[in-house]
Amino acid sequence: MSRMSTIKGFRRGWIRLAALLAFAAVFLIPHSGFAAAPATKIVLNARELTEAKDVMTVGNITMVPIRVVSEELWYKVGWNKQRQRITIGEGSDRLVLTLGETSAEAGPVSVSLQQPPFVKSNTTYVPLRFVGTQMGLEVKWDAPNRTVYLTNEEPAEQPVPEEVPGAQPPSASVQQISFADGRLSVLLDGEYSPVSSVLTGPDRIVVDLPDTTLGSGFVQGLPGAGNQGSIETQGQAGITGVRFSLFSRSPSLVRIVIDLERPSDYKIYSQGQVLFVEPAQTGDTPPGKPDSASLVPEVGDAGRRVIVVDAGHGGKQTGAVGVGGVLEKDLNLAMALKVEAQLKRLAGVDIVMTRSDDTTLSLQGRVDIAESVHADAFVSIHGNSMPIGSPPTSGTETLYSRPDSQVFAETMQRHVLEATGLRSRGARTQSLHVTRETTMPAVLVETGFMSPGGDIEQMIDENWQDKVAASIAAGIAEYLGLNVNG
Repeated sequence: MSRMSTIKGFRRGWIRLAALLAFAAVFLIPHSGFAAAPATKIVLNARELTEAKDVMTVGNITMVPIRVVSEELWYKVGWNKQRQRITIGEGSDRLVLTLGETSAEAGPVSVSLQQPPFVKSNTTYVPLRFVGTQMGLEVKWDAPNRTVYLTNEEPAEQPVPEEVPGAQPPSASVQQISFADGRLSVLLDGEYSPVSSVLTGPDRIVVDLPDTTLGSGFVQGLPGAGNQGSIETQGQAGITGVRFSLFSRSPSLVRIVIDLERPSDYKIYSQGQVLFVEPAQTGDTPPGKPDSASLVPEVGDAGRRVIVVDAGHGGKQTGAVGVGGVLEKDLNLAMALKVEAQLKRLAGVDIVMTRSDDTTLSLQGRVDIAESVHADAFVSIHGNSMPIGSPPTSGTETLYSRPDSQVFAETMQRHVLEATGLRSRGARTQSLHVTRETTMPAVLVETGFMSPGGDIEQMIDENWQDKVAASIAAGIAEYLGLNVNG
């Protein structure tokens, strides 16, 4: 690039900065000093940055934590502790800010800031307008809804390339990410070498997967451009959320972040194609102690039985569509999460979910998870349907494919049928990928029919779901000979 084109590029950047400074005048709350702004939302390319928490205003300037830049907008950020400097980006596009100083360096150009970056409660804050300056974003302020809309100049739906021209393809790809029973599980295809660390301000565990990309099937189920996502972790003590992204294209690197309520040690290990990350289960063991992670048992340790719960469909695979537009994938996930909660009452078990949110996963991916963890039992949860124009149909059935799963299927059908109160369609054989290709006892439970004239009214009822989830857990417990805690 010539010097003249470089200068022109910087001029365009500072024109954008001027526009953003004008934008800042309306993106204000009449308040002086520090103030939380929980009602302010930030939306990038039609995706709300739900992890952009702790937004503040200082002297009527909106400030955001630096992690929003690095982990939500996926821009490389460096920190020089000795010089108190924050570096964003690389090369000629690099922006350098210094704590407490009202000027920033952008290549050879110096620009004034109305509010310098600062640290509060171990969190570093920067002016929001700087994001637009560095990223070349179009910025719009929706005053009535208190929402900032950030839009890339490039199309939001542009896919992340799997390969960089002239470079070797990544050696591994992420096929699925889920969180259950206090542990993160990542299904990978290929050779991978994770690098992990504990960070503070806020507290989090960061797992980097170098030379790794997001698998094409997994990307299809993600929102927006498909290079980032998050997983809810309600009910998981000490964990506030899980985020992941294709952090770098060249070299390719996937980053996964587990947000914590407080500092915690963790254990990271692999079983087959599945990488596990388990935060310590104790609240009084300080992080960094060599023996603290040993308090976290690995999946299947000490004779613990491993149960894989599979929520059918997900992501782009909606499954059947019931009366009123109810999607099977949503009902399946709701039921699977309830089953997970019930299984936690059983003594001596580890629970692995094939998916814990609305993401796409192949049939073989579900099998790979179960095989990698050497599951003792596999249960896939579905809603049934009939072709359009078929007579109204109702009932509960449990399907299996191999003879060694028959007793499991019959046990499951007996328990689930009692809970659904529907007509029994029996425990019967059917050639299904997830029950055929797995090697452990495996069943697929069709709780009821979603088609017109079927069982949709019961299936969307929370109390009915709770009863059926408890019955599925009871069927597993009886088959494996497990005891309920307490």
